[in-house]
Amino acid sequence: MSLKIPDVRYQELAGKWLDGSITEDEKKEFASWYNADQNQEVLIPESLAADEQAHRDRLLSAILSQTRFVKPRKVVPLFRFSVAAAAVLLLLLGAGTYFWVKEKNTATPEIAAVTGDIAPGGDKATLTLGDGSVLKLNELANGALKEDKGFRISKKDGELIYERLSDPVGPVTFNTIKTPRGGQFRVVLPDGSKVWLNAASSLHYPTTFDHTDRRVSLTGEGYFEIAKQQDDKKRPVPFRINVNNKELVEVLGTHFNIMAYSDEKVIKTTLLEGSVRVSKTGTRNASLLKPGQQSEYNGRDGFMVRSGIDPEESISWKNGLIAFKDADIKTIMRQVERWYDVKVEYEGDIPQRLFTGGISRNAQLSSLLKVLELNNIHFKVRGKTIIVTP
Repeated sequence: MSLKIPDVRYQELAGKWLDGSITEDEKKEFASWYNADQNQEVLIPESLAADEQAHRDRLLSAILSQTRFVKPRKVVPLFRFSVAAAAVLLLLLGAGTYFWVKEKNTATPEIAAVTGDIAPGGDKATLTLGDGSVLKLNELANGALKEDKGFRISKKDGELIYERLSDPVGPVTFNTIKTPRGGQFRVVLPDGSKVWLNAASSLHYPTTFDHTDRRVSLTGEGYFEIAKQQDDKKRPVPFRINVNNKELVEVLGTHFNIMAYSDEKVIKTTLLEGSVRVSKTGTRNASLLKPGQQSEYNGRDGFMVRSGIDPEESISWKNGLIAFKDADIKTIMRQVERWYDVKVEYEGDIPQRLFTGGISRNAQLSSLLKVLELNNIHFKVRGKTIIVTP
């Protein structure tokens, strides 16, 4: 039997949820109403539907604010509800464009197109050492992996850690860590800087940094927390990142994200803390970013700096969430290809619609496809190929 809440009451609860004043008991009441009957008609109060964009922005910001912690792949939702109930939420927002999926194994109506399921990615990477040998990190136990020339490499729960034991001996060697599609890994570099690598990404770096310069190379996507370092004269030692041999990012001590996949139109550098300088490789013209700013570089028009963005959106992947704001289906599916290691094809005239929402990176692919199905985007699954249809 469905739980019914008078119109005035659910409007009151919806308003409280949107402005953040809802209590824990009211959240449970509201969630119970969501889960009561996915097919019931929802009348949208004019006061809630008047500014769809503002409500979607506030909802995404609220969810992102709940995921600001270090360890990845743990998601704290505003409150739990099933994928089936998301249909009611879509109607409540009046746009059919916002969704949020938390649970992996939530009972939901079957959708005929999804005949199989595809598991999410995880901690997977290969490490290529200076001598050319390759280690498959996800197949190795925690503990020390190598000790040589004054440093030690260890692995611990999806993280690769470099420790300096003494002054380096002989020429500096370089290592490369590479994540496949469907993989992610973290690295603590010899200077203490931390790097989170997203799927289909690589980082090339020395096994020890000198006292005057620190340089690494990135492809794909990485989130950086740069440790401050000083030279013998107590001057800051810069940290420089060569991005796809196209962009140079220079920092001293800061937190930022670089998204530089070859199948994306632009390289995006988003600053969360400190300051960074971005420039085209081989040039001196640079743009200085402040916290909350994002640069876009497309190789043709140079750099465009955007202000007033939510920088947490850019690192949602690092916090265990696939999140997007006003993204078309092809943008979403490029993320799906990388994280679920699938191929995406398109048939017919796909509607040009924008979506705002998120899904846990722990979720099975079917969870995302089912919610998109509720928004009149359809799929056929053939092995590891996803075919998008009108």
